[in-house]
Amino acid sequence: MTNSPHRTIRALILDFGGVLVTMPGDSPSARRLAAEMGLTHDRLIPEILDSEEWQQALVGQIDAEELDRRLHERFGLPWKTGQPSIIARWFADEQLSHELLELADSLRRPPDFQVAVLSNAATDLEQQILHEKLDILHRFDLVINSARVGLRKPDPAIYRLTLERLGVAPHQAIFVDDMPVNIAAAAELGLHAIHFQSQRQAVDAIRSALSAPPVAAFA
Repeated sequence: MTNSPHRTIRALILDFGGVLVTMPGDSPSARRLAAEMGLTHDRLIPEILDSEEWQQALVGQIDAEELDRRLHERFGLPWKTGQPSIIARWFADEQLSHELLELADSLRRPPDFQVAVLSNAATDLEQQILHEKLDILHRFDLVINSARVGLRKPDPAIYRLTLERLGVAPHQAIFVDDMPVNIAAAAELGLHAIHFQSQRQAVDAIRSALSAPPVAAFA
C-alpha cells in the first residue's frame, strides 16, 4: 500500500441498510407487511422508523426481540418468541450490493486498509450480517452497531469512536451512507463523505476519492 496513489486513505466505512443492502422501490415484502399492519405502503417506513420503539432500539435501550414484541403490540399483531421479526419480514426482498462489496474486498489489506460497517441498528445487526442469507461478516474488519455502543449517527461521537477503533484520522477514511444528515455530520468532521444513491455512483465516487491528490489533515 505504501506505493499506492491512494495511500493517505486507509479505511472505507459503509452503512448497512440502504448501502450494503438495499430494497427495491416497490418491494413485495414491504407491501405485504404494510397490508397486514393496516397501513398504506408509503406509511410503513415512517410508522416504524419514527416510532419510539425504534429510537430506543437504536441506542440499545431495548434489544431486538423486545423491539419486535413492542412493534407487534403497537400494530395489534400476535407475537411469539422465535417467529420472523417485523424488520426481517420487511427486508425479505433486500438485495446485497455486490459491486460495492467487491470493490471493498479489492481494497481491504488490514492493517494498511480496513473496511468497516457503521450502522444505526438494533442488537441483531451482527446476526443479520452473519446470517446465511448474507454471510458477509468475515469481509469486514470492524462493525460499529449503534445499539451496542449507545450512540447513533449523526452524533459526532460515533464517527470518532469508529475512527479510533480503526486507528485512522478523519481525512484517512471514506464514509458512505444513504442519509444526507449522516453524510453532513461525517463531512463536518473531515471524512470523505459520499451520499449513496446507487451502487455504480458510489463505486465511482469511492474510486474518485482514492485517486484524488493527498490532502492535509483537518485541524
